[in-house]
Amino acid sequence: MSERSQQAVVELLREVTGEDAEWVAGIGPDTRVDGDLFVDSIELLALSARLAERFGPAVDLVGHIAGLDLEVLLRLTIADVASYVDSTGSTT
Repeated sequence: MSERSQQAVVELLREVTGEDAEWVAGIGPDTRVDGDLFVDSIELLALSARLAERFGPAVDLVGHIAGLDLEVLLRLTIADVASYVDSTGSTT
C-alpha cells in the first residue's frame, strides 16, 4: 500500500462522510471502515464513485467488496482499501 493511495482514500472518505480534519487525524492504516468509522452503504458507494473518478474506472471498490465474505468485509481497513487501489495499477 502506498502512502499516496492511503492519503487519497482517507481524504475522499472524509469528503463523502462530511467529517472534519480532526476526524482525519484519528485515522490510520489499521482503522476499520465499518467497525471503527461506521461508514454506511451509501457512503461506501459514494467512496467507490470518488475513487473511480480519482484513479480511473479500473478502481471498482463496490465490485471488489461484493466478493468479500462478511467477516472480511467487517474487518476491511483503510490499508486494505488503499492496497486494492494500488493493485489495480491506477495512479493519481
